[in-house]
Amino acid sequence: MLVRVSSCGTLYWSDGDVVWDDHLGHRQLKLAEGTERVLRWFSSWREPESVHEADENPEIGERLVRIARAMIRYEVLVVKGSHRQRREEEILRDWGPWGTSARAFHFGTRSLRETEFTTSETTAKTLLEKAKVSPPPSPVRPSGERHTIALPEPSPEPLNTIGLGDALSRRRSVREFGEEPLRLRDLSALLTAARPTRPETHPDIPATGNVFKTSPSGGARHPTEVYVYARNVEGLARGAYHYDGFRHGLTPLDGKIDDDQLIALAGDQQWTGNAGALLIYTSVIERNQWKYPVSRTYRVLLMDVGHLSQTVYLLATALGLNVTFTAALRDELVEDLLGCDPANELVLGMSVVGNRL
Repeated sequence: MLVRVSSCGTLYWSDGDVVWDDHLGHRQLKLAEGTERVLRWFSSWREPESVHEADENPEIGERLVRIARAMIRYEVLVVKGSHRQRREEEILRDWGPWGTSARAFHFGTRSLRETEFTTSETTAKTLLEKAKVSPPPSPVRPSGERHTIALPEPSPEPLNTIGLGDALSRRRSVREFGEEPLRLRDLSALLTAARPTRPETHPDIPATGNVFKTSPSGGARHPTEVYVYARNVEGLARGAYHYDGFRHGLTPLDGKIDDDQLIALAGDQQWTGNAGALLIYTSVIERNQWKYPVSRTYRVLLMDVGHLSQTVYLLATALGLNVTFTAALRDELVEDLLGCDPANELVLGMSVVGNRL
């Protein structure tokens, strides 16, 4: 029998312990002292008993053999020709180009046959009790004492000129923009995609922090925060702004960059330097963590941005604007521009908008 270290696991430190995270089997195992030597020994196919040779002291060698046997039972070491080994080879073949972190995320957040789910009624009761002790985070990032520029209320007429079916069929990603400034009322209309449809801060926001917008969001959490970089917008000074959905206004930030810096931020995509405005999407993870303290929820953050950006696409189509969504960003440059911390607010993508040629 030949064994080797599993390719579907990672090591990390936790409170002084070395932990093996088997993302394929959804198991986390604390490793005993000295097990690193066993892992190194079986970096290639070897007989389990061969680890005895890893130390000149026979007693230590026997201990290493016992550790190896335990690792086989828990599939930290996989047996050549076993079902687990064949499965790992298939995963490496299919996921190899994306690296360890991508497959660890996917399989680590995958639900299994025995995964338990609670009913919506039970969840609602639990959250109401939780809210008494730990109130939910705000569904919109507050502007604080900063001055907010009020946006004009969008007129419904332009949005109603074409039907939903026409907007869906005409929707395209267009990376060319006219030189005319983007009208402020058009930008206002696009931002209604992130505006709560129940805008009152206190009466209509339930104790559990649910909020409703024009796009769906898992658990009504709406973790996606929207920022605007106004490059060529009527009546707006060039620079970065935060969109306050409760006030339907823009709060100026300190960030201001030139076109070369803007293009660098957008992964060297030259066409972004001709846009009227960029709607930058981040995700405030505490909003979802408060209700769903499980790692699978990370998937929902990504879906949320997709829902919102598609709504922006349809609005832009109805308004006669050109728009393209991109996730090819240099996250650190975006974080510097917006002043957001990647530990709790994640940069996920942006919609690049402008007038037609």
